[in-house]
Amino acid sequence: MDDKDQKLLMLLGENARASIKELAAGISLSRTALMERLKRLEREGEITGYTLKPPQKEKALRLFLMIKTHQPSCELIAPRLKGIPEITTCHSLGGEIDMMVEISTDNLERANQIRETLSAYSEVSEVTTSTLLKTHIKRSR
Repeated sequence: MDDKDQKLLMLLGENARASIKELAAGISLSRTALMERLKRLEREGEITGYTLKPPQKEKALRLFLMIKTHQPSCELIAPRLKGIPEITTCHSLGGEIDMMVEISTDNLERANQIRETLSAYSEVSEVTTSTLLKTHIKRSR
């Protein structure tokens, strides 16, 4: 994947409805060359489909739970989190923190219930909570 491919994917991420003419101009290619590039990216699996992602209602609170465990146990904890709809992402990390979980909710009491649930897991030694104040960069990929 070269720089033009990356820029094309970025342009599509910003506006998936951009015309072929706009996309071609955005990466300094002819329309024919752009179409060939799009077909190649589809064949290579970089573009896997064209779907509508409905906008999600923005929740009032977004929090991050940083979780430390007694032993490597992220693979045991993560499946249990799938049943909690307010959890939007869950990452295993290397370093001092073992897992980072993002919560999106309208209700601080519910956020605290989720935090307490995770704290009660036997594998968890510590949970630290941080509130998202502002997002400076957001890219879709």
